[in-house]
Amino acid sequence: MIFRKVRYCSAFLLAWVAILVIVLASSTAWAQDARLLEGRASPALVQEFFSDADRFEPSEGTPSYTRVFRGQEQIGYLFSTLDVVRARGYSSRPFDAIIGMDMAGQLTGARVIRHHDPYLRGFPDRVQRLGDFLDAHIEYPVDEATPAPLPPDFVQGTTVSARNMRAGIMDAGRVIMRINDPRPLITEPTLNRLDYGFLDWDQLLEMGAVSDELISFGDIREAFSKAGVTPTDLDIPFERARSDSDRYTELVVALVTPALIGRNVIRASDFGEFVEPAPDDVVMLAVMSGGYYDFLGTQYRSAESDHKFDRLQLVQGDLAIDFFEKDFQRVGQTVQRAGGPMLRNSGLFTIALSSGFDPLAPFEIRYFVQAVDAAGVEHTVQFPVSYQLPEQAVLMPYVEPLPPWAEAWLESGLELGILAAALTVLTLIFVFQQQLARNRQLHRWLRPAFLTFTLVWLGWIAGGQLSIVHIVNYVRGPFDGADLGFYLAEPLIVVISLYVLLSLFLIGRGVFCGWLCPFGALQELTSKIARFVRLPVWNPSQQQQRWMWLPKYGLAAVIIGAAFVAPEALAAVEEVEPFKTAIISAFTRPWPYVTYAVVLLVIGLFTERFFCRFLCPLGGVLALGDRLHVFEFLKRRPECGVGGCHLCELSCPVKAIERSGKIVMAECFQCLDCQVEYHDDHRCPPLAKTRKQRERAAGTSVQKPLVLSPNGATAPADA
Repeated sequence: MIFRKVRYCSAFLLAWVAILVIVLASSTAWAQDARLLEGRASPALVQEFFSDADRFEPSEGTPSYTRVFRGQEQIGYLFSTLDVVRARGYSSRPFDAIIGMDMAGQLTGARVIRHHDPYLRGFPDRVQRLGDFLDAHIEYPVDEATPAPLPPDFVQGTTVSARNMRAGIMDAGRVIMRINDPRPLITEPTLNRLDYGFLDWDQLLEMGAVSDELISFGDIREAFSKAGVTPTDLDIPFERARSDSDRYTELVVALVTPALIGRNVIRASDFGEFVEPAPDDVVMLAVMSGGYYDFLGTQYRSAESDHKFDRLQLVQGDLAIDFFEKDFQRVGQTVQRAGGPMLRNSGLFTIALSSGFDPLAPFEIRYFVQAVDAAGVEHTVQFPVSYQLPEQAVLMPYVEPLPPWAEAWLESGLELGILAAALTVLTLIFVFQQQLARNRQLHRWLRPAFLTFTLVWLGWIAGGQLSIVHIVNYVRGPFDGADLGFYLAEPLIVVISLYVLLSLFLIGRGVFCGWLCPFGALQELTSKIARFVRLPVWNPSQQQQRWMWLPKYGLAAVIIGAAFVAPEALAAVEEVEPFKTAIISAFTRPWPYVTYAVVLLVIGLFTERFFCRFLCPLGGVLALGDRLHVFEFLKRRPECGVGGCHLCELSCPVKAIERSGKIVMAECFQCLDCQVEYHDDHRCPPLAKTRKQRERAAGTSVQKPLVLSPNGATAPADA
């Protein structure tokens, strides 16, 4: 009776803590986290980001950032994620990273100076790897859509924080760039008319900024021959060619409206006089030719032909554009190409966008080569010159990167597949648990095998250890303004949590605690080794055990309460769980943490699952939820407990069966040992008696089974 009152008091205490949490959380001011950049960025850190900086100028307005100067020249920006985007880390609370960025939007450095990730605190190796991870992004543009230099799982054990911190740093950088970009926001692909950088001729060709079509005497001979004209009958100076590969004519075309192309293709003065002043509703096409034939011809001078250039035509899909003298402007200097022949004729054509021409789409210039035969008949062949504006000359609209949670799910396909297969197997185990329990040998091998998988793959390899940390994050998230992405940040934990939540309200806490907890699996497997070498076993009495069950509820209440009333102490109190030491870091933490975890495991060698039963705060939360489970699949008989049989009680490794025979489901780990005994007609007294009667009726010799008595001795089942 007293025990029941204590249990209800524990539940009431937890509910009171939850109410207190809501009140305190609603009054928590975010402003306590926000501090000015001054004082947070040390001189050494600033010097590391900008080695040649000598002056700093704080910005005005919001968000706050600092302009960095070398003399009178601004060389970059210094800012903080906390000031600019308030990006959230693992615990849903904002982290603070100081960032340096140059004027081109490339990172010069990033350092996390404050965070709330329990999987980073106490892990100096992870902190170092996080620094290396961020350093790998130096000179990486914040608006880059290409893969990052290093994947987030480079920081093993805290991938979520690495992913969120990288995203927050990049987001903050993009905000600062947008604030300081005088150009309007780009909403669709647009010509980049302003940006410039020097490019030589080879670089222009390589990037596709110019298209250069060289037409040899051999090409002319072949083209006219295919047209049914004898080339030697034409007024083409074949006699001047030393070989068919010699140049007859050459055509170069380039869209020169983008400064990156125009200022490298035509003379700067021509660009400034003709291209820069041009309105936004036109583009300028540069055409140049050399050799024995040019693109000019003579027809453009004739009014009879409307001053049309008869040797050129622009074609884009179904659109054909002719060129006229009114749209043409000679440029005074031709392009100089190192080691190449001169292009003696050059000019600019103005193309109105109202014509339907799309400068961002591919097009071709048809170059018509004309020749006259001996009879005075003109013949024409054409050579297409294809052109596609290079992406370097196009401003693309900003494409929001995948949110960190979506990136995590895309990268976790293999792990999710393995987990799905494992959960399918576990589901089948519970669906067919009675059939499994009838086969003692199969159960004896299947359970340790699954626990080994849980420990090695789910725990040590995949890091899928559900923890009170996750419960705290889930509970605190709504008060911290966490969005859906926060809850989806860890794909494996999300799937495990949903599976555990469903199974908790269907059949109880044992599905997780008994089968899916890596640390629990480690305890049970080491305990099996202890039983194999016959180490002594100590179990508290039933009355003692009832009191020993209580600390886990108190620890759960303290940890959840601390998350709201003393968040700075949360990391310390969460260390009551040895999961980070034994599972997440595989015993690679400093010696006090390792010693604590090892001590718990050593105690577990003598008292089965000591930590799980008496100290685990996550187990306390799940045990409270267990009281709401719907189905009871563990079978009992009238003879169990009060009927005089205590076989299941004695065989239960965690002593979750009372003397009365009742299973305390809130403390049951669903190991199915009792069900194996339940179905064993050589150990279960009621079944043994029935089998004996059946065998006697059939005239079969009866061998009396041996069973465990309450004092641990063996006795015949019908004694």
